[in-house]
Amino acid sequence: MKGAFSLDGKIAVVTGGSSGIGAAIVSRFREAGARVTVADRLPPAIEDEFFVRTDVSVETEVSSLLDGVRDRFGRLDILINNAGIQPLGVTFEKITASVLERTFAVNVNGVTYGIKHASRLMGEGGRIINMASFVGLLGIPSGTAYAASKAAVVHLTRCGAIELACRGITVNAIAPGTIRTPAVTGIPDNPEIPFAESRTPLGRLGETDEVAAAVHFLASDEASYVTGAILPVDGGISAGWERYDLTLPREINSKGEWHDPES
Repeated sequence: MKGAFSLDGKIAVVTGGSSGIGAAIVSRFREAGARVTVADRLPPAIEDEFFVRTDVSVETEVSSLLDGVRDRFGRLDILINNAGIQPLGVTFEKITASVLERTFAVNVNGVTYGIKHASRLMGEGGRIINMASFVGLLGIPSGTAYAASKAAVVHLTRCGAIELACRGITVNAIAPGTIRTPAVTGIPDNPEIPFAESRTPLGRLGETDEVAAAVHFLASDEASYVTGAILPVDGGISAGWERYDLTLPREINSKGEWHDPES
């Protein structure tokens, strides 16, 4: 995958890279020529010499990870802040301090530490890409901790883009819809799947490779003028309602023409 969108020789880190969307990003980046370090709490299914066990909620582990990559390869070009947890289904009535604290520690603090320490090591042309979510753009029920954490990722992305623009480092985010990952398909009879399929304009779940493709673009030289962007990869669900049953106002006739019924 050389030529356009080549990542040949780029040094990249993908947090949460052992499975799901993260694993798809790792695979695509390597095909494009990047040297990728996988950071996760659990190792990939296939042994990977570039795996570093990391809990992104601990700042010292994030800084050690990124310093280690810089020391090993001489630089850091790309960071994908993908690691996250997804405690959906928790209402305000059921929310607890421990759920809030852990969700924000991973999803918000982890992204913050990533931006902080990656930007310390990157030069001009550096790329930081955060994993937000469509629920960070839309209000949903029973998403108290998770949706709020992803909304925070959206704003962290914009703040990072503004602060780091003067150094030629771009900061963007992907906002996936419901993607076919173990977190979704691993739940028996998961009601989220038929619901998402019925409400998403494209009528299906997304695939991890489709998210990875969007991340690949933002990581490439071709995206050098894109920063502070939140790119939905969600089948259109954040564009608006797929269905909204309405009756034409009396001022519009059956041909779609405006007329004044009083005239």
